Amino acid sequence: MPEAMNIFLGFDPGGAGTGKGNFGWSICREVDGKLERVTTGLAKEAWDALNQVKDELERYNGQGSARVLAAGIDAPLFWTKTAIREVDDFIKQKSGIRPIPINSLYGAAAVQGPLLAKHISDTWDSLPITESYPRVLEHQLTRIGKHQMVQRLTKCLSDATGKNHERDATLGAISAWAAIRQPANWQNLYLLEPDPINPLAIPVSYWMPIA
Repeated sequence: MPEAMNIFLGFDPGGAGTGKGNFGWSICREVDGKLERVTTGLAKEAWDALNQVKDELERYNGQGSARVLAAGIDAPLFWTKTAIREVDDFIKQKSGIRPIPINSLYGAAAVQGPLLAKHISDTWDSLPITESYPRVLEHQLTRIGKHQMVQRLTKCLSDATGKNHERDATLGAISAWAAIRQPANWQNLYLLEPDPINPLAIPVSYWMPIA
């Protein structure tokens, strides 16, 4: 019987123009402890992205067993009573990059991201879902690139070429990988938020390399 493939999913709801094929998705697999990009694509919205991913996974299930372990989404998955989340301030301190205030995001990210999380939760019960921030994630991976952890992601990053939304989705899959493997120098930033508001009541996290 073929060995099961460990699959990690990434999604980028895009922004302006979503509905015209700017919703990126990515499927990555773990091979010998390294993460490799399998395929990427563009969808119109959350439901279309999920269905495209499910269709691709059906092909791999025909060759063996594709086991989805986690998903990463480039969109806010939790809010706070104030306009600025504690996690965003923390990211700015550690990376020097100022996150976009969640109340200023395009509707695609603010709505389609959580909607996708609901679709994913309905499809794969209790699947770990992490928020991702591709720009900061890539910056942090480059900054701490001397660590062996980053070397395990090199193949995935080098293959993440093409349109920006597909690359950002692949970075989301890397966040999903970290949510399961919990490598050194990564933190679940969700735990830093003193009073997070999760409107969908779906367990989420926010994994980011911090060193």
